Amino acid sequence: MSARLAIDTLKPAQLDASSRALWSEFRTADPVFRSPYFDLRYALVAGESAPGAEIAVISRAGRVEGFLPFQRRGRLIQPIAAPLTDYHGVLARPGAHIDLRGVTAALGARRFRFSGLAGEQALHETATTRIAMVADLSRGMDAYLARRTKDFLKDKRRRARRLAEDHGPLRFDFSSDPGEAMDFILRRKRDQMRRTGQHDIFGSPWIKRFLRRLMERREADFGMRFATLRAGGRLVAAEAGLLSGDAYHLWFPVYDTEFAKYSPGSLATLETLRAAAQAGVSMVDFGPAGETYKRDFADPAAHVFEGDVTHGGLIEAARRTADFALGRTPTLRRALSAAGQRVDRRWDRITACEPSLDGRVGAASRSLTAIAARRPKTSIGVGVGLGVSAGLLSLLTE
Repeated sequence: MSARLAIDTLKPAQLDASSRALWSEFRTADPVFRSPYFDLRYALVAGESAPGAEIAVISRAGRVEGFLPFQRRGRLIQPIAAPLTDYHGVLARPGAHIDLRGVTAALGARRFRFSGLAGEQALHETATTRIAMVADLSRGMDAYLARRTKDFLKDKRRRARRLAEDHGPLRFDFSSDPGEAMDFILRRKRDQMRRTGQHDIFGSPWIKRFLRRLMERREADFGMRFATLRAGGRLVAAEAGLLSGDAYHLWFPVYDTEFAKYSPGSLATLETLRAAAQAGVSMVDFGPAGETYKRDFADPAAHVFEGDVTHGGLIEAARRTADFALGRTPTLRRALSAAGQRVDRRWDRITACEPSLDGRVGAASRSLTAIAARRPKTSIGVGVGLGVSAGLLSLLTE
């Protein structure tokens, strides 16, 4: 029988030299941890900004087996810098078996929520699989384009030509200097969240602070990068990404909707890939599959997981009750589970961005109002059913 895991927690900045060396060793040993989100520098910046940010140092028989960067929200734990951290999980020693439920319990938490869990940790059976979408630039841009569909490049050239003809010469820039790009991105992202009734994550003071500090890290192999596309001098599309070594993660792509017929966002993405390849980037990650455009630019890669692990408390009891009640109606159970997952994502954002209970209650009320306005016949009925049972309980009681 294997020795029991021991968990120590500390602030990211408190990691000593030996722990930092192990972090680098574990990350280098497994390509699943190539993502910039597993760069220690990302965790260090998050530790300076995100409330409740900690590192769990997981050991067995005196030997460190892994590190879990996380943030506390009452009895709930989330990935560090959630909801911005697309990939997360235990940065583990090769071959280590780490039970996330045991880690959750050892941290004194009732629930660990994740949306892009990477690695091989033991999972709750309700976790769903998501597929990371990646553009492989390891053999250069020409080899990458050769793997796209026949009409891919033709379509982009046609749209770029029409955009230039109608609005003036095109100019693309790729830099660590945010210039006006970040303001452009945030303005449009926040407008989109308001329109769709999502919680405005970029209005959170700690997220503003976190992004600002990331922008200040202008190292050659780490930090944020900004792509901008202009037509006749007007900014029509911008993207912010995160670089770590030869891995790049496309983070926040936006475009001016007045120019939608030209697909300026896609034009900017293509030029971003070209610039990244020239800079020595071999892998550009688009995040888990979802938006249709990702299939045009990227191919399926590693699996990641969305779901949670629980340890006691009201959530686990509610889940057992739901499992029993819906055991003979799998179709209804799947439908309610999907609805619950959507609601969970809303609560994840709220809980991450609003550390105080008052802030969460207010944001939850606004979110429910938005759901009711958008889907008056179905949303509240589904939301107060199985879907909300985990989300609201973790938000307000855990």
